[in-house]
Amino acid sequence: MRRVSAVLMRVACVVLLALVASAAGALAASDITTHRLRFDPGTSQATRSGTIKGYQTVDYLLEARAGQTMTVRLDISNSAGYFNVVPPGSETAIHIGSTSGNSFTGRLPTDGDYSIRVYLMRSAARRGESGRYTLHVGISDDGATADLSRRNPDYADGLSGGPDFWRVAGLAAGDTLNLRSGPGTTNGVDAELDAGAVVKNLGCRMVDGTKWCRVELTGDPAMRGWAAGRYLVEAPAP
Repeated sequence: MRRVSAVLMRVACVVLLALVASAAGALAASDITTHRLRFDPGTSQATRSGTIKGYQTVDYLLEARAGQTMTVRLDISNSAGYFNVVPPGSETAIHIGSTSGNSFTGRLPTDGDYSIRVYLMRSAARRGESGRYTLHVGISDDGATADLSRRNPDYADGLSGGPDFWRVAGLAAGDTLNLRSGPGTTNGVDAELDAGAVVKNLGCRMVDGTKWCRVELTGDPAMRGWAAGRYLVEAPAP
């Protein structure tokens, strides 16, 4: 009898743990806020602003048709903030901001509700960071790109979030990462960083849809410049 009771107790504990895990998952899912995005009459563009913190995620649903061109740009004060574009009936994004940058222009493959998902990278969310954002969305029928031009916001003040240190990664074998005098490929190359180099994060900004980060080589404060963010990954303090 005691053995049966012990077995039943263990089963009850397993069930209880499963219920707790399920409740935790439901709680995490509740951090996703969904808004329906509609254009004002006679317009084909919309702008929305807000703030996200930690694991909060905001989905903007926009109904669109196959063949239309969607243009999206995200301005956000936290360099770890991005957006994805997810087509109707799918969990596979057609744009991933963390790898492709915070601007998107593309011809839509199908009719339905497209989800534009604004979020923070997990590392920033875990630290409870926040970001103020403005999302610009446009739709055109003839394949033309909606004009979402603006002055590039400068969030390179070192206080906008993101990791304290980056590591150079993702280069082809034998390649180096250019350290430029300013954000963008039109600026001159002042130095080169080897794969695996650890640099201090001095802040990032978006330029023409590409993330550029101002960095300082650890151990050499005089070696500062701007590097393409797609080749930088979070690193621990050296």
